[in-house]
Amino acid sequence: MTPVVLRTDRLVLDQPLEEDVDDIVRYCQDPLFERYLTVPWPYGRADAESFVREFVPQGWMDGRECTWALRLRDEGALLGVVAFRSERSDLGYWLGAPFRGRGYMSEAVAAVVDFAFQSGVPLVRWECLVGNTASATLARKAGFAFTGEAPSSVPYRDGSFPASWHGVLHASQQRPAGSSQLRQSLQWPLP
Repeated sequence: MTPVVLRTDRLVLDQPLEEDVDDIVRYCQDPLFERYLTVPWPYGRADAESFVREFVPQGWMDGRECTWALRLRDEGALLGVVAFRSERSDLGYWLGAPFRGRGYMSEAVAAVVDFAFQSGVPLVRWECLVGNTASATLARKAGFAFTGEAPSSVPYRDGSFPASWHGVLHASQQRPAGSSQLRQSLQWPLP
């Protein structure tokens, strides 16, 4: 599959580049990443280089994982990363600490979900480790229905499958753009 560029009101989602390596390394030093993400820890330059040079291009080439870099339309600097994994029909995302709380990831997730649905995917899954309330809040706002707590479908870096919160968004239930209506099947574990 050829990489696809997505655009929103404020963002351009394109492929992570060699020029992003330093930012990826810097953002991936965040202690929250150690706690909640499956990225290698400690995360080093070689990890970022492998991600940009090998993992991302291979994922696009075989259609297994479409990975985008989030950038402001008028600046171009890396803000974070969002990916859609076709094998599990799920999302993964992270945002650099300086850019949190501005709605950038919500905007990016909406664009990626739209891309998945327009590609014929009937549903998109989401999960995060129990306790990652930032990820869960974003998923809830994006319209994902909480489906419960269960072991992670993705192995953690130590090979375990820790308790995770799970959600799903069906193409037929996708909320209209700009809507704040939430579709829930179970009570979200959030305040």
